[in-house]
Amino acid sequence: MNGMVAKLLQRSTPSNLAYVADIDNGLLHKMDHLVCFLGGVLALGAKTDPLGFDSPRAKRDLHLAEALTHTCVQMYLRQPTRLAPEFVTFRKNADMIVAPTAPFYILRPETAESLFVLHEVTGNPQYREWGWEIFQAIETRCKTRWGYGSAPDVRQTRQPDDRMESFFLAETIKYLYLLQAPDHGIDLEQYVFNTEAHPLKVLGPGAWASRALGAGG
Repeated sequence: MNGMVAKLLQRSTPSNLAYVADIDNGLLHKMDHLVCFLGGVLALGAKTDPLGFDSPRAKRDLHLAEALTHTCVQMYLRQPTRLAPEFVTFRKNADMIVAPTAPFYILRPETAESLFVLHEVTGNPQYREWGWEIFQAIETRCKTRWGYGSAPDVRQTRQPDDRMESFFLAETIKYLYLLQAPDHGIDLEQYVFNTEAHPLKVLGPGAWASRALGAGG
């Protein structure tokens, strides 16, 4: 994370939005929706930092988690459809610009994931409000008779594509639901979500070996 902060972390103008640039023979001032999981990762890292949640490193990481997730939410709220494109670019005095080669929204889950984790870590109700706004946009722009389809261009209202990614149900809707559920019962200190948002119980050091020995006996 130190390397990411030192080499990739950037700020836009004029809104001072935090974003993580790419490196390819120099900095590329763009950020993909896929990067939006990073807010949740940083928040979990801050919460479980061996130096403590009040340590300077944890405070830095939590602040950065909140700033990056705010940028990801703006990727939604600044579009006419309130849906986020696949990635945005940043130019001086222009903040974020929808990439003309990738204006589509394919029901991605990364922002919803970070909103859920940050709400669990901080208890800030703003994350629920943002999650509800994203859900309403999905309901309005992506719902079809038999499911939900990708939005071909977030800059304009068009019929959804006849295609629904499997991660939409496994991840996007699950995180948005858990974000609003007051008693979901998933403690992030006892469960870890895998890459498809399935919660797995943390067994603790030596638990697998203990179980294996017990079964063998």
